[in-house]
Amino acid sequence: MPAIENLQIDFAFFASLFGLMLVWMNFMLVIVFAGRVIMKRLPVGASLSWLIVLLLFPYVGVGLYILFGERYLGSKRRRRQEKQLSSYQQVKMDGEALQVRILDRIHDGGQALANYELSATGLPAIGGNTVAFLNSADDTIRAMVEDIDQATEFCHLEFYIWHPGGQADQVAEALVRAKERGVVCRVMLDAVGSQTFFRSSLARLLRKHQIRVIKACPIRFIPWRLARYDLRNHRKMVVIDGRVSYIGSFNLIDPRFFKQDQGVGEWIDVMARIEGPSVKVFDGVYRWYWNIEAGEHLALSPQDIEPDDRAAVIQAAPSGPDVEKESILNSLLQAIYSARQEILIVTPYFVPGEVLSQALRIAARRGVKVSLILPKRVDSFLVRYASRSYFEELLQVGVNIYQYDKGLLHTKCVLIDGRLSFFGTVNMDLRSLWLNFEMTLIVYDAQTTGVLQSIVEGYIADSALLDPAAWEQRSLRKRFVENVMHLFSPLI
Repeated sequence: MPAIENLQIDFAFFASLFGLMLVWMNFMLVIVFAGRVIMKRLPVGASLSWLIVLLLFPYVGVGLYILFGERYLGSKRRRRQEKQLSSYQQVKMDGEALQVRILDRIHDGGQALANYELSATGLPAIGGNTVAFLNSADDTIRAMVEDIDQATEFCHLEFYIWHPGGQADQVAEALVRAKERGVVCRVMLDAVGSQTFFRSSLARLLRKHQIRVIKACPIRFIPWRLARYDLRNHRKMVVIDGRVSYIGSFNLIDPRFFKQDQGVGEWIDVMARIEGPSVKVFDGVYRWYWNIEAGEHLALSPQDIEPDDRAAVIQAAPSGPDVEKESILNSLLQAIYSARQEILIVTPYFVPGEVLSQALRIAARRGVKVSLILPKRVDSFLVRYASRSYFEELLQVGVNIYQYDKGLLHTKCVLIDGRLSFFGTVNMDLRSLWLNFEMTLIVYDAQTTGVLQSIVEGYIADSALLDPAAWEQRSLRKRFVENVMHLFSPLI
């Protein structure tokens, strides 16, 4: 009996000692990683959110920070990017020579915005383009297939999601036909967003015909090659022969076959079809990222660009963790602060953060008509409540919030005074503004912006204006969930 009692005492002692060691180790890890959060100088909201996570979730918080806390892309990607820097410097010099210098005739803030983007990315605002907006999946896929069928040199495709099934399969069939004509076809898809595609018969069909299909932002688990799981390539872009390009929010899907079990309806998107000298700039961006992901050395510098300032002036604005920090956010802020009459914003995911939210509130207080057009239902619980946590402060200063209820409105655009517009893949959330690889088309053209505005006004006609008084009556439970999600919104 004494031996058993001694054994129990020893076990209790060691269990207590082990528990104390775990507590002490967690304390040390929290101190180390809290110090790292402070030294990284993230936005204040993000820093505070990470400190809360580290304190509230022992060990788990440290693991989450290692996986998601910093914008690290992996050592291989960094080396490949460094090899292209000399080519990039040439692109930047070419851009400075091509930059349009008379954009204030379009909008008071136009020239400053174009100059900022040129300094951030090296890509100029160029005239001589035509932009047509395709606002249905059927029209977009039909136009892509027709252009691919006319290709003679190359077809470059880049998408976050390619989901097999329905009309989206026609694009693969068109690529096979192009390959058989001797056209070079390259397809770059996000490793996570398109994981279903990579396991599909459609992927096997393309590879069977020697069409290069590569994964963008692959996930690796070797520590020195580790890249963040949530740093995704969110772009949707097609470039054909340097003659025509497509930019927008449309993933390569048939909405009738995609996420029908989410309860949000069919996805509503718009794609821009572009012809003109800027197409070669978009192709240069594609080649840059293809070289990084595939380890190849395609030429970057666009050749024979002949801008014409009498036609639409547009600017490619790629953003992501490898571009100047906050570049697209700064561009949006520059445009919002330059607005005089009206700001229209369409986005499926609205978690703007304090800086962007404050800019919209200031615009409303100085007499600018600010309107948000958002889907009533989104496919993310966290985003749904984090988004709503911003509504009250915006409604109080007169911002109009329209809720679209005919599907998941997935279009992303910002229109300033009906003369200047942003259009592409960027959502009004911090993940999109800070972390993901995105592509935005900035349009310095009143006529083209007017066409886009007519599409947005159609969304407004199919939306319900949120009543501030009715919003004030929502339940205490909903307010609490919103405020909790607001605390973590810098991380969503």
